Amino acid sequence: MSSLENTKAFAATIAGSDPSAGAGIQVDLKTMAACGVWGMTVIAALTAQNATHVLDTASIPAEFIRKQIDALEEDFPIGCYKTGMLKNAETVKIVAESIPDGRNIVVDPVLLATKEYRLLDLAGQEKLTAELLPRTTVITPNLPEAAALTGITITCPESMEEAAYWFIDHGAKAAVIKGGHAYFRLGTDVFADKNGMMLVEGEVAPFTDVHGSGCCYASAIAAHIALGFPVREAVCEAKKFVSGAIKYSWEYAPGRRTMNPGWQQHKTYDKKF
Repeated sequence: MSSLENTKAFAATIAGSDPSAGAGIQVDLKTMAACGVWGMTVIAALTAQNATHVLDTASIPAEFIRKQIDALEEDFPIGCYKTGMLKNAETVKIVAESIPDGRNIVVDPVLLATKEYRLLDLAGQEKLTAELLPRTTVITPNLPEAAALTGITITCPESMEEAAYWFIDHGAKAAVIKGGHAYFRLGTDVFADKNGMMLVEGEVAPFTDVHGSGCCYASAIAAHIALGFPVREAVCEAKKFVSGAIKYSWEYAPGRRTMNPGWQQHKTYDKKF
């Protein structure tokens, strides 16, 4: 493994499967590949969903999640893990325990599907704060997730910044509070770490509710960390990438847009013949 250590970029996503491939494990892999990283997967949950709604979810046994992580660690120098949908407290606990010390972890705290189908139960939410957050390199909540985790009502730039520092105070090395829902500062994210705060601005596209945007952003951050970028620079590069993926998002079901991680190669998925 030592021969790979400084030459190959590996990242692994621990998340739920989305059969429509617009979010979850599937869009994580597309994003990592587009960023030039060999992406790998630890399946932590299953969903039955399409472009518009989640029909059902299913858990993966905790010990099998551990075995997937152990198997990857035998062979690969993983530069960064990214977590997404973890479903329950047992899964959060096993993930926090199984990732070796010293590994970078980007946590996308997936709490609810867009249609408000709960993807992490309340016990899991508490376990995430208690056991996974202290191990986190970067956490990337949107405004509703940040409010749910911190208990802070986010209605202005100051409260958005307060939420970012709450995560630092509770163990995360850095936090990105995403501004997609921030009518008062639309499209601008707040980044904070022990060295201070910065605003991360991106192009605002005329689309709302683009499926998979949070997954894509967190995976792009993880990919750039795996490539060797310092965390602040990784966030800035990921913001550029995700802005393009939103700009060139496409309508993959009537009235429903999804992210396009391949936007630099494929602006459209229209039929050729």
